[in-house]
Amino acid sequence: MEMLNHFAPAIQAVSAAVVAILTVALLVATWRYIETSEALQKPFVTVRQEPRDPIEAALASPNVAQVAQHPQVRVLNVGTGPALQVRYRFLQIDAPPGGPVMRPEGFVDYLPPGQGWETQVARGSLVNRRFRFEVKCKSLSGKGYRTEMDIENGVVQGQED
Repeated sequence: MEMLNHFAPAIQAVSAAVVAILTVALLVATWRYIETSEALQKPFVTVRQEPRDPIEAALASPNVAQVAQHPQVRVLNVGTGPALQVRYRFLQIDAPPGGPVMRPEGFVDYLPPGQGWETQVARGSLVNRRFRFEVKCKSLSGKGYRTEMDIENGVVQGQED
């Protein structure tokens, strides 16, 4: 027993070093788990236009202009995880100098994967104009994501994330 008392400081030092090494190993494993979890729960928010109802598309009357103005542009989460605090905006980039510029924007608190949100942007308002569509959102871990794309004459031109 006397020998243990004699080497007590050395035993404590070795024990502290082992605990420190195990703590670092646990920290590394936790960090890798967080990165893997983030990759599995990554949101990706984009925009899409809902197809018209066949009955509405077949209308051949003055009401066709009103049907085209029905708000059917949707913000859609095509990612694998939910999108939180989604802020989106459409910025008209071809407005005439001194003329009015369309800048519709909106906010969605929570957008589950595979789900969409109908905006108040009329599908017909994207025709014959160029827009820059921007989305900012967060994942469950709080990491921020941003998507930008150009919409020309109602057609999406490119995407970035």
